[in-house]
Amino acid sequence: MKQLPGETIRLLSSSQVITSVVSVVKELIENSLDASATNIDVKLDDYGFSKIEVRDNGSGIKVEDVPVMAMKHYTSKISSSEDLERLTTYGFRGEALGSICSISEVLVTTKTAADDISTQYALNSNGHVTSKKPSHLGQGTTVTVLNLFKNLPVRKQFYSTSRKCKEELKKVQDLLTAYGIIKPDLRVTLIHNKYLLQKRCEEWRDSCHGTLLLTACPIGFRSTFFSIQFRQYCSL
Repeated sequence: MKQLPGETIRLLSSSQVITSVVSVVKELIENSLDASATNIDVKLDDYGFSKIEVRDNGSGIKVEDVPVMAMKHYTSKISSSEDLERLTTYGFRGEALGSICSISEVLVTTKTAADDISTQYALNSNGHVTSKKPSHLGQGTTVTVLNLFKNLPVRKQFYSTSRKCKEELKKVQDLLTAYGIIKPDLRVTLIHNKYLLQKRCEEWRDSCHGTLLLTACPIGFRSTFFSIQFRQYCSL
């Protein structure tokens, strides 16, 4: 026997944290919610395997936290095991963003209320910042994930069929619906590429005119409504 190299260990452990497109979306949305976001835009290209973008209007990432924002086991949520007894956040492990970096290319654009402008940071597979440049985006954080599972061909092969990809997209839709129920003041927008939502647009052509608006009233709640917009840019 011999010990695996550190990079291999990191890759294998990350693949257990991030197992699918929906797991990426879930982790990023929960980061947004923990940052007090009231507006979250989710954009997927090629079912999320080419690109996942989650943009929020939350509090943003402080400049002093940027160097460790994607380092594993760095977190602002807890400082000791005792804090687990009184958690009030969705995330707390400090693993999500670092794990995503290990299996994709990641850009983070962020701005706090104290910042003059937003800044986009490029991260490497170890979660380190490799470059930065100014951005035009407003307050909040945008995480862009490119080429998911680029170095995990077996995991990517699992989603090689159209049926598997569509099932994954449906899981993302169900996830956003669930957050809409428990967070009635949250506005969530899901945008996928033109090819998939063209069918969606045709099915609701008379009522949505390119935008599918889902409204629901959860049983047992007072008149609480949420909406999730599925936009696409097809010609009608």
